[in-house]
Amino acid sequence: MKNTVVMVLFALMSSTLVLSGCKKASEKLTDKLIEKSLKSSGAGDAKVDVANGKVSIKTDKGQMEMSTGESVALPADFPKDIYVIKGAKIQTAMKTPEGHMLQLSVERAKEKIAESYVSEMKAQGWTSDASMDMGETSTRLFKKDNRQVAVMISQKDSGAELVITSTTEK
Repeated sequence: MKNTVVMVLFALMSSTLVLSGCKKASEKLTDKLIEKSLKSSGAGDAKVDVANGKVSIKTDKGQMEMSTGESVALPADFPKDIYVIKGAKIQTAMKTPEGHMLQLSVERAKEKIAESYVSEMKAQGWTSDASMDMGETSTRLFKKDNRQVAVMISQKDSGAELVITSTTEK
């Protein structure tokens, strides 16, 4: 788990560089810097590839892939029984050895989104594990077999942003 957290942090750092318009030479430099940093942080040897809005980090513990930018697609292996709200724009998609993470934006109110997640996830066989509402943010947790899904919804000026995180207990 610690290695996954380290990989995710470095992926987010490298995505900043990707989004800032890096060229091939700086992408290779970024790859090497992240590989060296991962090794010194205890994650072991890593192969890093930063290119075209995508980051891939591979270690002996597994592989993490992340896409970010204007044309991010739902990963082909994203679980079909996890509801993704219609009309949402995917801003970031990430796959780790433990599961997936999506960051979405949608032109709807936070309350309506939270209601739709409860009903749609239950329809797919998920049980509502917990919910929390704190001002502009709502969180819904769901469980099914050895899997968990967290949906965090934040109200923005025009619509809302969502982060959907799915994990599988091994």
